Amino acid sequence: MTQPITSFLGRTFDQICFVVKDIDKATEFFSNTNGIKAWNVAIDLARDQTEKEYLGRPGNFQFSCAYGYAGETLIELARHDGGDSVYEDWLDTHGPGPHHIGFRLKNEEELARAEAHYRGLGIAKAMGGLFQGPFGNCRWAYYDTRGAIGCYTELYFVDGEIAARMERLKRGENVSITS
Repeated sequence: MTQPITSFLGRTFDQICFVVKDIDKATEFFSNTNGIKAWNVAIDLARDQTEKEYLGRPGNFQFSCAYGYAGETLIELARHDGGDSVYEDWLDTHGPGPHHIGFRLKNEEELARAEAHYRGLGIAKAMGGLFQGPFGNCRWAYYDTRGAIGCYTELYFVDGEIAARMERLKRGENVSITS
């Protein structure tokens, strides 16, 4: 029997992302103000990503991110580095600040079901891609939920060793989850 979407999607919330202009200043703020000391900074994270999509067409975006945890919540700091992206669109419209919330699904099958659910509700995909690393992969997509909640919603999954490394980062270890 297939698990209803509502039985797993709502329990997978784990992330909030802020679009920033300066990753170093943003991580310093979160460290000094909110006590988040362990960060994984990934410069040029989108350089080698595949299946890039932006507003229904092939994407050319470039970005860098920093990842740290506040308790059980992943804090992502995203910097637009080039091309067309929802990060650049956000900066042009809103300036730096909260950009999306994220739901981490356990595998590609759950992600596909969650994406079908969103599409069935008429929620459009704004941007997405596939990161394939030496020790795991991450497939991600931002859906345009701005009209309903004021920000985008990310649906994503990670596999391989990335999940274990994320748990170590959550415990405060300085560990790379992207290389």
